[in-house]
Amino acid sequence: MLPVNISPYKEVYEIGDTIIVTSRFHKLIYDLKTEKLFDASKYNFSPKIEFHSLDSANGPYEGSQIEKYTDYLNQDISTLKYFYIEKSTAIAGEYEVRNDSIYFTVKLKLKKTGNFWIRISSLSTGDSHLQNNYKFNCRGRYINFELESPKENNIGLMQKFRSIYPNDYYLSDSIHRFYNHAGYCFEVR
Repeated sequence: MLPVNISPYKEVYEIGDTIIVTSRFHKLIYDLKTEKLFDASKYNFSPKIEFHSLDSANGPYEGSQIEKYTDYLNQDISTLKYFYIEKSTAIAGEYEVRNDSIYFTVKLKLKKTGNFWIRISSLSTGDSHLQNNYKFNCRGRYINFELESPKENNIGLMQKFRSIYPNDYYLSDSIHRFYNHAGYCFEVR
């Protein structure tokens, strides 16, 4: 699992607040399966950051709508390439390698009120050598992410709106469907 941090931690944000999503780890990774270190700086990890409304009961579920709910602030300092996936719904790209670290930083300025969920997933590793790598919890070319900070993921907000799809789907198997996507819920006023 790859580490993800979200700051600043708040259960309630205001319109105009900025959320920073980061991931950083050393390029030498210990593989539990082979019990050896390998240099991961040549792999493409392809993270994708999604932004979902939790309380979308008044209309059809739209899926991730990152451009509808936030402004992307990384034009000059981004370590992820910004591109649209199905109608401006997500930010995706590759980690940057600098010195001995592999990392990305994404800044999102909140622009709508409501209850939201940030979900981080992977498009593809792009390299079949990572298949079945225990350390990265791979299934084929898919990488899982772990929310390191804050430890409070506010899953209670998703539970409050459980009857709305996809909330119920992700809560029905929370170990794999919520936690492995570095799930983080919050309110914006």
